[in-house]
Amino acid sequence: MKVEVEAVDPVRRRLAIEVPAEEVRDEIERAYADLGRRARVRGFRPGRTPRPVLEQLFGDQVRAEVFGKLIQRSYAEALQGQDLAVVSEPQIVTEQAEPGAALRYSATVEVKPEVVARDYSGFRVERTLVLITEAEVGAVLQRLQDSLAQLLPITERTRVARGDVVTLDYEARREQRLVGRGENRLVEIGRGQFSQSFDEQLEDAEVGTTREFSVAYPADYSNAELAGQTIDFRVTVKALAQREVPALDDDFAKDHGECETLAALRERVRQRLEAQAALRADQEVRAKLIDQLLAAHGIAVPDVMVQRRALALAEEVINSMRDVRLRQRDAAAERERLAAELVPQARKQVQTALLLEAIARQEHLEVSDDEVRAQIDEMAAPAGTGGERVRAQYQDEGMRAGLHARMLQQRALELVASRATITTTTHASVVADSGQNG
Repeated sequence: MKVEVEAVDPVRRRLAIEVPAEEVRDEIERAYADLGRRARVRGFRPGRTPRPVLEQLFGDQVRAEVFGKLIQRSYAEALQGQDLAVVSEPQIVTEQAEPGAALRYSATVEVKPEVVARDYSGFRVERTLVLITEAEVGAVLQRLQDSLAQLLPITERTRVARGDVVTLDYEARREQRLVGRGENRLVEIGRGQFSQSFDEQLEDAEVGTTREFSVAYPADYSNAELAGQTIDFRVTVKALAQREVPALDDDFAKDHGECETLAALRERVRQRLEAQAALRADQEVRAKLIDQLLAAHGIAVPDVMVQRRALALAEEVINSMRDVRLRQRDAAAERERLAAELVPQARKQVQTALLLEAIARQEHLEVSDDEVRAQIDEMAAPAGTGGERVRAQYQDEGMRAGLHARMLQQRALELVASRATITTTTHASVVADSGQNG
């Protein structure tokens, strides 16, 4: 068998394959011999049908099966003799397929590119660290207070006031078409759950009464389905309540924060926020390093690798959907739509993985089996009783190999970071600033 390999481009190879005429002839002879034993042809005893009759009746079928079998077998043999990391199914073009002659065809495949990393030392990156303020610590504690609030019925009055939690039924229409409906919905007046204009329309409404009004949502409204729309509401006020939040004191810290004092709880919150800020800063550094690495290396990647990664990303998004019925009903169509949108992100991830693998290979970096096991244990620990399920998942060789590859890539990126000049700058939290000003 003859095999010639031609580089079509950095990620495609064309294999010109020729199977000798003798091998073709032998395979055809075997096929007709087998067919002769099995064929049932009217007018002939089993196993006695003449070869010309078999050729006339089954010739096209035999040739298709023989050449298909020869292509499949010879393609696999051709790959064994080549140093190619094939990542796609072959595109076969048959050039000659006739009994008595050599079989000639080409197989074009996508291959994993041979990446050589260079210029990955001496990058300059700014690490932006957010300083945690008292206002941000206070905001976290306030959210904790709010989450523990109790709703107490209001009995001393029957008209809606700002700050009340109103139980209501509503219908929402756009151009007389029903677009929303709810019963016993809890709405805190002043928080703008529907909009500030909606809340204002309900102020001073009497319990048991119904109000009808319209709300014009601005073009830049956060909900794209409502932006620029005018919605007609019909709202019935059913009951009033007020939130009672627990006092923020030492008892609060003991009961809900596992700390002896409020000061200790504040410090714990601050430390957690600072750790999160440091993690975000480090993630930003890694992202900047990756951008600089990719800018220094023009890496062509096979489309099939990008498409597989895009589909995997789409699957992750679909699996994160809260509505299981939506996930089951629209998964296929949603997966295709999301995958198309995620192609640029997928391409970048594939390029990054290939480049970091090259750095790890060139720097002789390794990740041991013990390190992989330790990482699995670390991932399983927070899962509690579900930890064994996590460990079971990583008994799969593919899952374990994927984790090993990610850890090796992370080690390569850490090496790049260790050789970079990283300057840390600080600024106050935007959230905290807005909280202080608001």
